[in-house]
Amino acid sequence: MPSLPYNLIIADDDETIRSLLTLKATQYGLHPITASNGKEALELMRDHVDLVLLDLHMPEMDGFTCLEKLGKSHPNVPVIVLSGENEASAAMKAVKLGAHDYITKPFDLNHLFTTLRNAKRLSKVQKENQSLKDSISEESTPTDIIAHSDSMRVLLKKAKKIAQLDSSILLTGESGTGKGVMARFIHSNSPRANKPFVTVSCPALPRELLESELFGHEKGAFTGALKQRIGKIEAAKGGTLFLDEIGDLPIDLQPKLLNVLQDKKFHRVGGEKELDCDVRIITATNINFKEKIAAKEFREDLFYRISVIPLELPALRSRPAEIIPLASHFLSRIAKQRNTPAISIDEDASNKLIQYDWPGNVRQLENLMERASAFCDDNEVTAEDLMGSIDQESSSPAQTSHLAGMTLADVEKLAIEQTLELCGGNKAESARKLGISEKSIYNKMKRLEL
Repeated sequence: MPSLPYNLIIADDDETIRSLLTLKATQYGLHPITASNGKEALELMRDHVDLVLLDLHMPEMDGFTCLEKLGKSHPNVPVIVLSGENEASAAMKAVKLGAHDYITKPFDLNHLFTTLRNAKRLSKVQKENQSLKDSISEESTPTDIIAHSDSMRVLLKKAKKIAQLDSSILLTGESGTGKGVMARFIHSNSPRANKPFVTVSCPALPRELLESELFGHEKGAFTGALKQRIGKIEAAKGGTLFLDEIGDLPIDLQPKLLNVLQDKKFHRVGGEKELDCDVRIITATNINFKEKIAAKEFREDLFYRISVIPLELPALRSRPAEIIPLASHFLSRIAKQRNTPAISIDEDASNKLIQYDWPGNVRQLENLMERASAFCDDNEVTAEDLMGSIDQESSSPAQTSHLAGMTLADVEKLAIEQTLELCGGNKAESARKLGISEKSIYNKMKRLEL
């Protein structure tokens, strides 16, 4: 297996052809891996595969069966089939099954790799389009906010007012309080509502990728930049850019964002041309900016620019009147997604939900409802269906004594499990609470098989 992740699978039962194509593919800058039949090719499929080169006639599983299965499991990966010179009908059958193209044997290597190169470009564009689509909200994205408490009613009234303005907004509050939902609510009630709503999570990507993700890049700006690519700022043109966990924006990228906010101008990575941007920026954080600024980890001038209008979301424990309506809302959405009858909550479960203090806020409640609905009988959630930390006292002596006799590895695993649940599965937030880096929590989860 190659040292770099393979991006091309060559499936052919002829060892000579496999060796020839592997050699040429490497010369063309691809990273191939080989299979001798369709079954092996399917077992080698990974998310990082860009292309499959598939012979039609192989033992154990032929190319047609493999092609059909690939169309179901990896529909966006282009497959080029190899067929005999007198097999036009077979080649057309393969195309109908979803093959991107076909090459007849004996083949011209230059023609073959031109076809592969074009298919790889298509694969990359499709992946980028899907990534962009995933980050841009659809019109059907729910933006309703449950507001039964006085604090939430006042907050929604403010949100509707500031939605009409174009000022930058900083959403603050504990993790899981619904800052992302509030950002969408503001966008959907603004004059920009019919334009894109684009989300970027600042700690989700390494610094180099984050810069390209935000600002885009020019062809040749860095290794692998084979063509120009627009960033999320351009993708959000006319609409709203939501920067989640803005406190984790690398310090050397902060001046570039400041330029966007002050002058509505930016440069793509590797570009000299100054570009205009028309975008409203909403940011969110749960950190203490005073500490970040004092530690020289966040620019004070950028803080003032992003927080022209600050809006703090209250913790769920401070608005108990909304716990049951929120739980019912989540269960209604789950039932619709699963195409099942409505799911209710019995009285004992309701009392248990209200009495809990919800350190993970709305996100924790949503996750709990999804788990509880999976185990409930007769479409009714009972107290016995409420699993996880809601059944545990947060700091009881009995629980503390359970640590005695445990190995350090088990204690570490327990701490990570409970912190992940507290943060609703948010690894970046869990890492901060545990006092470790985000990279460390991924490594520890892998080592502890979480």
